[in-house]
Amino acid sequence: MKLRSFFSFLIAGVLALLGLGAGGFYWLSTKTPLNLLAGGPTTTPAAAVFVSKQAPLLASMLVNPDRLEALRQVFASPAERSRSHAEFEQIKKSLLANTGLDYSRDIQPWIGDEITFAIATPDIDRDRSNGQQTGFLLAVSSQNADRSQQFLDSYWKKQSIATKSVQFEQYKGVKLTYKASPKINQKSQPVSPLNRLSLPNSSLSSSFATALISDSSDSKNNHNFILFANNPKVLRDAIDNVEVANLNLNNSPEYQKSLQQLTQGRIALAFVNIPQPETQKNSQLSLNSLAVTVGVNRRGLVAQTALVTSRENTAIPKLSEPVQALQYIPSVSPFAVASTDLSNFWTQLSSAIATNAEVSKLADRTLADIQTAWGINLPQDIFNWVKGEYALAVVPGLSNSSDWIFAAETSADSQKAIDKLDEIARSKEYSIGNFTLRNQKITAWTQLTTSQSYDVKNKPKSAIETEAKGVRATVGKYEIFTTSVEAMDAALKAAETGSLVANQDFQTSIEPLPTSNDGYFYLDWPASRGIWEKQIPLLRLIELSARPLFDHLRSLTVTSTGEVAGIRKATIFMRLN
Repeated sequence: MKLRSFFSFLIAGVLALLGLGAGGFYWLSTKTPLNLLAGGPTTTPAAAVFVSKQAPLLASMLVNPDRLEALRQVFASPAERSRSHAEFEQIKKSLLANTGLDYSRDIQPWIGDEITFAIATPDIDRDRSNGQQTGFLLAVSSQNADRSQQFLDSYWKKQSIATKSVQFEQYKGVKLTYKASPKINQKSQPVSPLNRLSLPNSSLSSSFATALISDSSDSKNNHNFILFANNPKVLRDAIDNVEVANLNLNNSPEYQKSLQQLTQGRIALAFVNIPQPETQKNSQLSLNSLAVTVGVNRRGLVAQTALVTSRENTAIPKLSEPVQALQYIPSVSPFAVASTDLSNFWTQLSSAIATNAEVSKLADRTLADIQTAWGINLPQDIFNWVKGEYALAVVPGLSNSSDWIFAAETSADSQKAIDKLDEIARSKEYSIGNFTLRNQKITAWTQLTTSQSYDVKNKPKSAIETEAKGVRATVGKYEIFTTSVEAMDAALKAAETGSLVANQDFQTSIEPLPTSNDGYFYLDWPASRGIWEKQIPLLRLIELSARPLFDHLRSLTVTSTGEVAGIRKATIFMRLN
């Protein structure tokens, strides 16, 4: 081979390798599931055009479920990958249970990068006299219009063989297919305000309806959707919402305003129109809507929230580092709240809670139980004087019980408040005594009790015991309150043996959160799971409905990040195993 020919061959080979390398790099950079760390292919759901401005709920996953599973496989260890795959398969089967559909066979060949679910209307026919039937809409994007059309044709062909009730209808150029169901006059049933909208089960509705929406006008963004609904009227309304842009959620100023405040990359999004009770429509503060976006972190999920209120307030975060009161919280604490200005926080929280009668009753009942047990008025006797930093935490106690630690920065009113607590203790015939613990002066509110035991001859004998009802200490610029001497000892030695703020798990749990914030709500889920299940019976039902998440949940951390023009923002990090 001539030298010239050899170099020509070599250059051609190098160019071919470069071309393959560039193509491979492009494929990896666009197809690798690691891209989901920066967000899904789209930032907002295109299917919002099908949903009314007044719809109670819209929830969208903005990524193909197979890519989400691939990302989980990247971070899972070799031993966990088979379990992870099995969990995703179980989720798919659960969602399609009783539908006769198989994900791999019927859905996977055409499904795109968006799945949007909406509670389209609380009552389909808007006539309460004949009962309430919630209208549900599911919009699934298609990356292959032909395959999705084949899917619909195949499904309805099987239904036509099984039943003669399949009907077809052309509505404004869109073909609707549905099962005709007999009209049943359902009597209205009382619904709890905490659960106004019952979600559908996986069984298909007797009036199940579908439509294929294809928009090929934009060659770059070809939006094809299969719409599923539990009634053909829901599909007609969805088509009307597209035709009259002012009707749909995508053109809602409040919806757009909320999303502008949520800037992180996202793979999921939800928007809730908060119901306004008649008794609260003229109140000074009302909660109008809530937007939530969810992004992927290497250690879990990061959510941002935007709560739209009726007030046009603006407030910047007060903290740039964790509050120092956390140094008195032991590292074993499974639950802690730390922030500043408890007095102002309670005022704002009370106003927000008052907008929902059921939540207000629940909060009042919980507060009343605590106040009855302790014999104090929490807002007046504790909250009002805490103007600086504070931390509240649970610590494991003796005999499977739990103790509380509350550390608060002293203020001009703190001594007056402590004197008031002493008066309350005396009124309940508690003894007030002082002693030294770890070179600190400790004050304890105690009660004398009697206990009965038996000697070696099995004769009963009585003994007088001292039970601590509360323990207090002034340490530096902080007032520390605990429910036991053991808890006070743990608080005092936390700085030496390991405080929560110095704990690596806690640091990992706050790492993805903004450094400028208003404090933290921290929950170690495995360590505190039993405590909360006892306190909140409904929690077990919630766990069952989202079992894959709760089974992998390591910790939950929430922080508020200020308010912009009446939109209160927060960030939530769900650390997963």
